[in-house]
Amino acid sequence: MLARRALPFAFASLTGLLALSCTKYELALHENAPPGALAPLPPDAARICVVRPYAVAFLVPAVVRDNGRLVGMTKGPSYFCYLAEPGVHRIVSRYGDDVDAELGSDTVVDANLTAAPGGHYFLHHDVSSILTLSVGWVEAGRANEMISECDYAELVEVPSNETLPAPGEIVRAARPQ
Repeated sequence: MLARRALPFAFASLTGLLALSCTKYELALHENAPPGALAPLPPDAARICVVRPYAVAFLVPAVVRDNGRLVGMTKGPSYFCYLAEPGVHRIVSRYGDDVDAELGSDTVVDANLTAAPGGHYFLHHDVSSILTLSVGWVEAGRANEMISECDYAELVEVPSNETLPAPGEIVRAARPQ
């Protein structure tokens, strides 16, 4: 009798778990960063890495844009890096899947940065409180500790209205208005 009552609950829980992973963005996770991801910087470029060292809410994605340009996504303990032009960058992270976006239950947070040529910057995606995302800049030493707990996340599929980040692409800084 108890097993019959538990079956609908188990099915509802599984359905809820699957709903958490509904997104049109798809990642390939690598134990190590691809060779070009951490190559020497080109002249007049900076490197920005987004680090999420948590298994908490491992199915919930956080899609990241820099000055409106899609640059990557974290999901579970992962990180990614991209190149940025020196200047002002507004990095916006949307935490939640497609269902969350439709329901308005996703979270959007941002961080600002003025990148210098040759600079290395690390944005921490903190999801230690399971239902929220907060972001903050961390020093290289702390970031490297976090990265050691993560897989490298490479976007491999995006919705048809988006463009995958190109390898070696340098994201433009905001232009003065």
